[in-house]
Amino acid sequence: MLVASLLLALVAAAPGRPSVSMRFTPPPRLTVGDPFEVTLVVSSPSRSLVTGPIPDSAGTFVVVGERRTTRIRPDHDEATHRLRVAGFRAGRQRLPQFVFLVTSGARTDTLRSDTASVTIASVLPAKMRDIHDLAPAEKFPNLLLWLVPGALVLLAALAWLARRLYRRLRKIQALAAAPLPPWEEALAALEAMPWREWLETGQVKRYSYALSQILKRYIERRFEFHAVEQTPPELLASMPAHRIPMRDEVARFFARLDLAKYADSVPPASEAEAAIAQVREFVRKTTPQEPAAAPAAVGTSPAPAAGSA
Repeated sequence: MLVASLLLALVAAAPGRPSVSMRFTPPPRLTVGDPFEVTLVVSSPSRSLVTGPIPDSAGTFVVVGERRTTRIRPDHDEATHRLRVAGFRAGRQRLPQFVFLVTSGARTDTLRSDTASVTIASVLPAKMRDIHDLAPAEKFPNLLLWLVPGALVLLAALAWLARRLYRRLRKIQALAAAPLPPWEEALAALEAMPWREWLETGQVKRYSYALSQILKRYIERRFEFHAVEQTPPELLASMPAHRIPMRDEVARFFARLDLAKYADSVPPASEAEAAIAQVREFVRKTTPQEPAAAPAAVGTSPAPAAGSA
């Protein structure tokens, strides 16, 4: 028996024989699912075919990753397998053996790695021995299933009522703040326009635009057609169709504004006053006249007051 053991040891230690070794340093603390590294080094004859690693029986462990590097030595090959392993049961657990098949020529050797034990801690709280059972099923009918749709319907109704109230208030405000008649609005805008300040600061285009808009808005409100968005030529062409008088005066007004707008210098104050006077005169002549009171009949006298003699 002793001789046979020595022969086996000499055969195992003979050069060219495949072998596997394991390097494993357990981490300070492992919990369920934490990966850790196991290194397996396979030494085999040159140009051998190495198949593996194959876990003999994984049990509670799972290989979640592997990296392999091979180094060619003068008389053999050396393959290093770095495995990332995770355990999924708490307690003291033994690593599985990993099997390698090494084929060299017509010879195939089966190698089994060493094993080791690791302690895996549970991730459950100290007072919790197991995962809690599922909560019991809700009894039907569940009032919440009716309260939520009812609340949504109520909110929709309140939103509809609030919208109607808002529209009614807006209408009341619009009626309470009715705009001035077109002629009064135009004359007030002419009085409020700071045209002298604009001309003193060289804002000729601003002055011309504001004066033109006052006239266009008056024509739009007075004769009820879209005049504000029209250009001066379009407005002059539309005036006969809407029976707007004083077309020639309006044409001269726009020609005066064009001269002021595109001139190299600021027009004198007298010229600006003349243009404003043109708009004021147009508004005055196109303002509707109130009907005069009917004259009393000739030869009639007022009725005597009650109680007169």
